[in-house]
Amino acid sequence: MSMRRPDLTGRLDFATFAREFNRCLEQDRTIAVPYWQSIVAAVPPILQDFLWRVAETRLSPRAEARLRALPAARDLYSEILNVRFRRPAGLRPQFRTPKQEFDSYAAIYWRFASPAARFDLNFGRLVMLSLRTESSTLAHRGKGSYDDTLVIMRRCGRFRHLAIFPICTEPGAQYSQRASTTTDKRYKGVKFSKTEGNDIDKDGIRDAGRLTEGTYQYFEKRGGHLGNRAFIVGIDQVVERDTDGDGRFTEQDRKRIDPKGAGKTMYIHQGGADTVLEPNTWSAGCQTIPKNRYANFLKAVGKPNSFYYVLVNAAA
Repeated sequence: MSMRRPDLTGRLDFATFAREFNRCLEQDRTIAVPYWQSIVAAVPPILQDFLWRVAETRLSPRAEARLRALPAARDLYSEILNVRFRRPAGLRPQFRTPKQEFDSYAAIYWRFASPAARFDLNFGRLVMLSLRTESSTLAHRGKGSYDDTLVIMRRCGRFRHLAIFPICTEPGAQYSQRASTTTDKRYKGVKFSKTEGNDIDKDGIRDAGRLTEGTYQYFEKRGGHLGNRAFIVGIDQVVERDTDGDGRFTEQDRKRIDPKGAGKTMYIHQGGADTVLEPNTWSAGCQTIPKNRYANFLKAVGKPNSFYYVLVNAAA
């Protein structure tokens, strides 16, 4: 093959691999399957999933059709299909280069984003990706968990900017009506703050909610929130409700999808500091970043007119 063999020390440029793989297929060149497999095998196993995600998003219809038709490339095509339908990991791996990291998260963003949000990524506008790790609203005595990952990305020519922050994307049980009484023993130990939510199933109890995964466009919130800048959407948000009160958002929750009850109230704003043993996320369904990291978050965001925020449920 005429392509120069990439560096196999772990510093492989994922985007270059993806472009060459796609070009080779499009030009109907001989596919030396062991050659491509040897490149992937040299990448640390924890990063191979990300490598294939980058390759999958850059595979043209023509190249994919050729790959699908080659019996010898069945394993390669299987990898492409697997990452297309498999949820990404929520934990942040140790990438070998900043470009690997940017291209990997950009591929996840592209796969789950709306067409308009993809446009902003491709044309150098600031975008955000959140990977949500499922957790219970009852965790940490109902104060919430900063166990989700927020990735801020901006690409302009050869310049790539990426910043990563912990974020909470689920409500804490301290805002649940069930925590306001001693009737529900599941909420024992939760220090009630105030009731938030909507009684979507009409049983007399206001149900906690969280954003459904998807693409949201945020704008600067006039007046901010909790004493600092914050961000708000322009249309009603779709949320899912914990109607059975078990602290989880699952298909067992009756009438769980609430298309309008949250209105525009699921902001992005600062939460409590994560420098303490038991942080309070201040989230009743909003997307919250620790206040001790919030200044850096705002610096990374700057002051765009708006930005797209893509929320993805990570692999369990």
